[in-house]
Amino acid sequence: MGKSLRLSWQILKKSVRCAYDYVGMVMASSALWFVVGFLPLLLATTFSNYIKSPVILAAALILTLVTFGPATAAVHAMISKILAKEEVLVREYFQYFIDFFSRSVGLVWLNSLIVVILVTDFMFTINHSNKIIRAVSGIWVYAFLFWAMMSNYIFPFLVNQNIGVVLAMKRSALLALDNVLVTIVLTVSVAFIAGLSIVLAAAVLLLMMGVIAFFQNMAYRELMQKYDALPEEAIQSPEG
Repeated sequence: MGKSLRLSWQILKKSVRCAYDYVGMVMASSALWFVVGFLPLLLATTFSNYIKSPVILAAALILTLVTFGPATAAVHAMISKILAKEEVLVREYFQYFIDFFSRSVGLVWLNSLIVVILVTDFMFTINHSNKIIRAVSGIWVYAFLFWAMMSNYIFPFLVNQNIGVVLAMKRSALLALDNVLVTIVLTVSVAFIAGLSIVLAAAVLLLMMGVIAFFQNMAYRELMQKYDALPEEAIQSPEG
């Protein structure tokens, strides 16, 4: 436990330092993520006084689920490149957006489906007339918490290993299971950053995604080092 706590502190400290050192890139990538990722929804709300159609708003929400994934993957790809001590330019964001488009859209839709299933099952069990079924509703809460934990590694696996949707999900789950305490600390930290950014409003646009990407990719890099001595298959997937 002590080792995991030290590693957690090391990840947090390095992430904050790197985010500070590259604050310009953090701000640029976060702004691009916000504008590009939420563009359909931003347009729909901007012109809502002129176009008052629930169909258009629903279409904007669906399109946002398309743009959000590639926009997020592009930020992670840029931050991953920075952590690898490689030069990265702001304009590369759009190339990464294209490179990871289909797989990141798949990741977002798959994870959205998972959340819908978990919430639906929880609501069904918690409101059921049978006491036994209501008693097991907590299972879905734990399932949701685990999903939140493993989701920290989905995009880092995608951009660092250039793999598909299912494999990224599988390896993220395995890495979270094999490093529970570190992943809990990471999840709480990411939730704090997101919450603080939402409260401060402007930080959502200028800091949030870039800082979160530093935290998640730093955690990915630090945790994957423990598998360096294992065979290639195990390095690619922490199930060994």
